[in-house]
Amino acid sequence: MGCYYIDVSIKCIASGQKGGVGKSTLTILTAKAAPALGIRLAIIDLAMGNPSTSLNLLGNIPRHTLATYVINVSKVNEVIHVIPTEHGPVYLIPSGYGDLALINEYGDFKERLGSLIKYLIDRVGIDHVVIDFPSFEPSLDSVLNEALDECDIVYPVGIQDLGSVVALRNLLHFVRRFSINVGRPVINMFRESLGRQWVAVVGKLSGLEPSIIHYDPWVIRWVHDGAGQYGVGVKEALSYVIREILS
Repeated sequence: MGCYYIDVSIKCIASGQKGGVGKSTLTILTAKAAPALGIRLAIIDLAMGNPSTSLNLLGNIPRHTLATYVINVSKVNEVIHVIPTEHGPVYLIPSGYGDLALINEYGDFKERLGSLIKYLIDRVGIDHVVIDFPSFEPSLDSVLNEALDECDIVYPVGIQDLGSVVALRNLLHFVRRFSINVGRPVINMFRESLGRQWVAVVGKLSGLEPSIIHYDPWVIRWVHDGAGQYGVGVKEALSYVIREILS
């Protein structure tokens, strides 16, 4: 596992094989909240093939990405992109289209990812590293399994969907097998009338009572483009990020 320094932890946001549950939205919100709290944050975007976090924060896919660093085409200082904000910088290691194929073919992923994280802590002075995972099946995807092994704590994200619960079950089984800590899960709630059952099931799987975000369209609009109302869903999402991921 990670544990590069006792006061810096590698925090991972994952959902197992279920996509579209809000992982990137939570990651982007974390990037917006951290500088306002005086936290030096680095984000590693592992969503190779669907790099929505990188696109949102950078506006484009750059030449230097995680994959080009892993295959030894880019230097470490080239792949760390500084995102300016009103309260200070956020550091992003972006992904790009087709990056996973490059890494599978040519890269020594685990060693290079570990060296990148160490550089972020040693040289950049990061307080937190957050890794944004794509949807993947832990028992099948060896590359992303190696990334999980770098994590000190994994935050499971789900929605009210049977496939999401199955994906979280498989993810949690894998994480516990390797003695990685599990953070408080979050459920993006679409149908409030069925909320109690889903909270109970995810709580039983994880051993922790899940947080709930009422995932209305305002959350997506506010997080991704700064528009929309600061409603209950945005408040819940911010509270979760600050209390759990940035604590």
